[in-house]
Amino acid sequence: MKRVSTPRLGIALIASLVAVLLLAVSAGAASAQEGRTIGRGFTGTVVSATELSLTIESKGQLFELFVPENTMISNPPDRDVALADLPEPEYKIAGLADQRITDENGIVTVEPLTAVKLTVIPSKATREHKRTIAADKEGEDLTTLDEDGTLTRHAGQGAGIEKGEAIVLLVRAAGKGQTGKVVRSFIKAKMVDERLDRLAQAQTEDPLKIGVLDDLRKKREDLQEKRLERTAENAGSGFKEFVLDTVRTFKETKEERRGRGGVGKILSECARKIAGDRATTITALDADMRRQVTEECLNPEKIATAQAPKVSITSPTSGTVVAADEVVTVTAEAKDDVAVVSVTFAVAGVDVATLTAAPYTTEIKVLTGVSSVEVRATALDEDGKKGKDTIRLRVARTTDVGVSITSPAASVDSAGGSRRSTVSGSAEAIAEGDTISIQADVKGTGTITVVFTIDGVAQTPIAAPPYAMRYFVPRTNTNTAPAPLVITAAASDGLGNTATDSVTVNIVRKATNVVVKITEPSPNAKFKGGDTVVINATTNDDSEIAFMTFSVSGVETVDSVAPFSHTQKVPGRTTAPAATSNVPPNVFVGTATLDGRPAPDGTLVVAWIAGSDSSTLSIKATATALGGELGSASLSLPVSNAVNAGEATVADGKYVLNAAQPSGQSFNGKTVSFTVGGKDAAQTGTWKQGGADVIDLTAN
Repeated sequence: MKRVSTPRLGIALIASLVAVLLLAVSAGAASAQEGRTIGRGFTGTVVSATELSLTIESKGQLFELFVPENTMISNPPDRDVALADLPEPEYKIAGLADQRITDENGIVTVEPLTAVKLTVIPSKATREHKRTIAADKEGEDLTTLDEDGTLTRHAGQGAGIEKGEAIVLLVRAAGKGQTGKVVRSFIKAKMVDERLDRLAQAQTEDPLKIGVLDDLRKKREDLQEKRLERTAENAGSGFKEFVLDTVRTFKETKEERRGRGGVGKILSECARKIAGDRATTITALDADMRRQVTEECLNPEKIATAQAPKVSITSPTSGTVVAADEVVTVTAEAKDDVAVVSVTFAVAGVDVATLTAAPYTTEIKVLTGVSSVEVRATALDEDGKKGKDTIRLRVARTTDVGVSITSPAASVDSAGGSRRSTVSGSAEAIAEGDTISIQADVKGTGTITVVFTIDGVAQTPIAAPPYAMRYFVPRTNTNTAPAPLVITAAASDGLGNTATDSVTVNIVRKATNVVVKITEPSPNAKFKGGDTVVINATTNDDSEIAFMTFSVSGVETVDSVAPFSHTQKVPGRTTAPAATSNVPPNVFVGTATLDGRPAPDGTLVVAWIAGSDSSTLSIKATATALGGELGSASLSLPVSNAVNAGEATVADGKYVLNAAQPSGQSFNGKTVSFTVGGKDAAQTGTWKQGGADVIDLTAN
């Protein structure tokens, strides 16, 4: 339904009046019925609407109300709304007209009806409540703390409310032109307790109702306790201790109330044993059971008179000043009209010891970071009744912060070998390359932060025990003695109090005896030109080696990752001219094929024969330790170089080559290899003096 505010038009008024007359005639035609008369005030359902009026059904009657601009209209939670702001039809409404809606016979008034006041009846509650705590108050300004840790300031709304009180806030959705939720009023939570107490006292003649009310109280108290604990968890540092005190006070009150019990609780338990838990009031019982409850439970002579045990903490007395982390002996005395079953000691609401026989004495450790600590003793008797006593100890907040480096210890002297290493299992003095443990003991209250500084470099702050860290002692890689290690620990608390401690620890050089061994190639290996040599070397402790340097015929290569290895190619065939000799040569003839085709004219064909051991491959492996120490191993191996025994050029795809034996060497029986155009041929021959061989050469 869309309504638009418009001036009152004559045509609209006439239409409205005609509708009213039609409704009146229809209503007049019906017989008047008792109970269908409606005065000026009414409740009903809006069945239709125009921009100027509402058609309403009430007590079976239909009537139309003209709604002028000055009509007071409320649509909770909003007030003073326009007709266009109301819901679509078929909603409940209450109102006041300017005259009776029907006469005494239930006939709708013929005269036009005008609405004076209209209020929409909500289908659900428009207000809700939430619990919170008065965390702070300045004058009439109140700050509340919700269980999620939210702080809200309510200016000028704190009258009659004290800091620390539990509060129930009544809130509703925002009205017209507002956002969020609006706080309507504050109610002290204890007022709910007081009303419940008054209600319970008014039911002393109905023990079953007492039980129902007692269960209701327990559920509400348990929920409130959990709500307060969540508030404490989420409260900021400025309010946490305050909320924890509120939690402790609430628990004390709850335990005291439940332990006290009283006649009402006894009556309830007695009645429930007879009627069962489902019965909620004595009037719901039949005559026989009601009489039984009355005789057995409401008879003063038969009401149980058992008393709760009495307990008293005799040492220390409340208010005694103790130190944080101090161990205090607590002693209590307990007595009962039947028998004491146990005494339980609790610190800050947490049970720490339960004793089943006297003497009731235990030791407790005082908490840190608090200004006071609650100690409670609870006695339990055979009837399940409890008695308790509570004291509060004051915790002295010292301004003294202390710190002491416990590891490593300072060196005794510079020449005495210094202190022992903190490396697990080591019996050596601290040396370069060690990983050591640095630790400190701290005293003080609250949150203590320790910063270790090592050789002038501040490390990451540590804000909780254990105050310890690991540190790698760097290597200097020099021949001079390492400088001492200076370690400082600086401790500070939240109040700005500080303390420092420092130690100086001598460091020794970790001398490494480097032994190098070349494991490959073997000392008896022989190579010829063009071969690839793989060189492997190891040491007595590769983990202490920074890098290995390989030198092959004067050319150096470095490998820094174990296992250490290097690959070297031996220089190929000599480029010297073909050999000549007076000894009859071995003649080789045949065809020459290069890359699958007859070799072009002029292609060079060379015969190669391994000569004498004319060169040496010099290998040296040198290891450099992390501390700079050196170690090396060497190896010299013969290399047999190939000799150019003869050359020829190709003509018409054929070659003729004389392979000569140089003076001073013997080729007899040696293998002859060939190259065609610089490429190795697949065929070989055997040299013999004055020989003649036909070998067709193929090179690709």
